[in-house]
Amino acid sequence: MLLSECLSDCIDRTYPSFADDAPAGEVLAFMRKKGLQCVPLLHEGRVVAVLGLGDLERSKKKEGLSIGELPATPSGSAFHNEHLFTLFERFRSSPHPIVPVSDEEGRYAGVVEKSKVLEKIAALFHLGPDATTIELDLPSHGLKLSEIVATIEKNDATLLSFGSYYADPEKESVVLTFRVQTHDQFRLVKNMEKYGYTVRYASPLSISEYDELREKALEFIRYMDM
Repeated sequence: MLLSECLSDCIDRTYPSFADDAPAGEVLAFMRKKGLQCVPLLHEGRVVAVLGLGDLERSKKKEGLSIGELPATPSGSAFHNEHLFTLFERFRSSPHPIVPVSDEEGRYAGVVEKSKVLEKIAALFHLGPDATTIELDLPSHGLKLSEIVATIEKNDATLLSFGSYYADPEKESVVLTFRVQTHDQFRLVKNMEKYGYTVRYASPLSISEYDELREKALEFIRYMDM
């Protein structure tokens, strides 16, 4: 997902920013009044850093300073044509809850909150209640993802997203985590095991699913008693 596809929901174009010649005392007073933890610092309309409230409070005893004279960690901007995932690089390098966004000309356009980006990524990978999780532990050598996907779909399940990571330092084993939609999770899990896959985790059955499974078991027992 390109950043431009989520900006209509995520970007805050009204978030305050300050030019580097703004008096530090005035910016500090403004941030306290508005309850802001950080603000973008601009030079000629372009983002150069994000100033935290602590940066300004540590300098409040120094009269007459502009915010451009304060020590600040340089900060880049996100651009409309970047992928949503590239924002994680800025998450790692910045302790602040916002990431500045620049327009096509490189000028400050607003900010996105990290929490909003995480919500988008959660929706992208279907991490809400509309799907169930199945995790398989597999040998990494000779792994054929297409065969696993075909097995899932053969059991009337729809694959929505998946991820992977190595389960051991030697990379002999890989864990695949799938988000799927299925009307019969119990049947899917049991069939995956029947096909030789090691299911290391499956989402707990809901109360309704558990009750349905219990009724099927009781019906089978009654049939056997006859």
